[in-house]
Amino acid sequence: MTAFLSKLQSLIDDFAARYDEAATLEWVRALWQSDRWSDYTAFHRTARYVAEELRKLGVQDVQIVPCPADGRTRVQAWTMPLAWEAGTAVLKAVSPVEQVVCDRAIEPLSCVMWCEPTPPGGVRGPLVVVDDIAGVTPEQRQALRGAFLLTSLPARGAMKVFACEVGAAAVVSSFVAHGERHGDKAVFWTNAWADDEGGWALKASDRRMAAFNISNQTAVRLRRLVANAPVVCEAVVGGRIGEGTLPIVVGVLPGQTDEEVLLNGHLYEIGANDNASGTGAILEAARLMAAMDRPRRRVRLQFTSECYGTYAYYTARPELLKRTVAGLNVDGVGERQTERWRQPWYRTPMAAPSAVDTLMRAAFRLTEPLPGCLAVEERAHGLSDNVLCDPAAGVPMPTIMQAPWTWHTNLDDWTQLDPRSIRRGTVAVTAFVRWLAEAGPADADALAADAAAEAVASLGEVADERRAFIADRARAAVLWTERLGATQAAAAARPLEAIDLASLVSEADGGEDERRTVPVRHFWGAPTFDEIPLADREGLADPRWNGPLTAATYWADGRRSIAEIAALIRTEFGRPAADRVARLFRVLQRGGLVSLERRP
Repeated sequence: MTAFLSKLQSLIDDFAARYDEAATLEWVRALWQSDRWSDYTAFHRTARYVAEELRKLGVQDVQIVPCPADGRTRVQAWTMPLAWEAGTAVLKAVSPVEQVVCDRAIEPLSCVMWCEPTPPGGVRGPLVVVDDIAGVTPEQRQALRGAFLLTSLPARGAMKVFACEVGAAAVVSSFVAHGERHGDKAVFWTNAWADDEGGWALKASDRRMAAFNISNQTAVRLRRLVANAPVVCEAVVGGRIGEGTLPIVVGVLPGQTDEEVLLNGHLYEIGANDNASGTGAILEAARLMAAMDRPRRRVRLQFTSECYGTYAYYTARPELLKRTVAGLNVDGVGERQTERWRQPWYRTPMAAPSAVDTLMRAAFRLTEPLPGCLAVEERAHGLSDNVLCDPAAGVPMPTIMQAPWTWHTNLDDWTQLDPRSIRRGTVAVTAFVRWLAEAGPADADALAADAAAEAVASLGEVADERRAFIADRARAAVLWTERLGATQAAAAARPLEAIDLASLVSEADGGEDERRTVPVRHFWGAPTFDEIPLADREGLADPRWNGPLTAATYWADGRRSIAEIAALIRTEFGRPAADRVARLFRVLQRGGLVSLERRP
């Protein structure tokens, strides 16, 4: 065992021995019970609970940070959501029979987030089936004013916009993502209410609409009623949509210097796995590390609102980026593992590779002998609250993220958790973070040596046309250890040759215009089209979850041309990207997010 692995193993042994399963599961349960109600009242309640638990553990400088929730404030490329305080939300059929269709007091997911309140007495109207928006004739559209639209389509996006255009009273959707997995009783969580199909939270510029989520079992019953006689429904929705604050919780485990390691996970989702398991694991990691001597670096604990809170906090505190050497995002560690359904983790991006990937890989491999554990699944970079790994932000940050089998449904509950998975995830997370917090020059040199050795060993598996590129990226990952104080990183990286990345450009990557145009970004993180009209988007969908287009923005360093960026995306992802990359930067220019400069 190498020196690097030996130290990591000792940390894993210690944390596995001291792990408190009962306390961790109680945190997970409490977080899930609060967040499953999923409105801003619940968010503030959860934030207060987390802050109090951190203080009990001895975490210092614990703060609840209010981020703007006004639907207008831009943080990097993202527009902050409007606040939503839920109230009564009841949908009834009132004729030909009277029955409650759904009630938020019984099933919290039965109304969409940002469900528009009705007048105090509620609204009534006919129930009409609409499963094909494009097939609705102009005459039929007129008849939908004031109607309740029963649909198998997602309530969000196109259906929401259609309902607003025809003046419907509400949308009633039985859509469930991956519905084939779940049977007839699953209810989907609609947590995206932007007009844009690829958008997310409700902004001030978005339209308002009431909408309900029901199970397929309930939808079948309603469809039978509609088939036999006209059905009239009534909805009563209370609550408030408007300006407010979105709380995130931060605290610090002190170190000997002002350098930091970030441990981050998001609150405010409805699942026991996604993400009560991840934030519960972070609380236990805090407990385990709080009992130890101060390391070289402090550990910043952040409990955020997914993406929005991370962008808001680090936009307001840019000085923290400069002193944060690395981080880790934890988004779901409680799923039962099988040979076909393994815990995934996501590497740092090719535009900013780091040897922290070697550390994460080793932490999972060394925890594999724990009871009930399997080998994990390693994936290329994927985006969540690891947005700080954009080289413009400068914090290498893998993410542990598993969308559960029951993703975004009411079935992601306490019964779905596997305590063995939570233990393994917690131990791996804590070892990763503590190793970084302690690492000195000798540790960094040991990591550099292991990272270089595994890179050299794996190059034989890389296709010839990508081998030089992968070797160059591996070299950059090894050299990153100098950030931790490594003195032998250059020697370790010697077998990995650097290349001129601009040499990758070919005719497939654009013509003269693309070779001379240089995008200069005015933001870090994932791009969005939040405030860019559909007519100005050149046929592109919102790119915030698009891997190649997000990677293209990461590669945009203010010096590379569009053609050079397209060449890097083609090499990284294995398919041409010149046209989409060029369109992306033109659209972002229209949104004021980039400037396009011309080379001589």
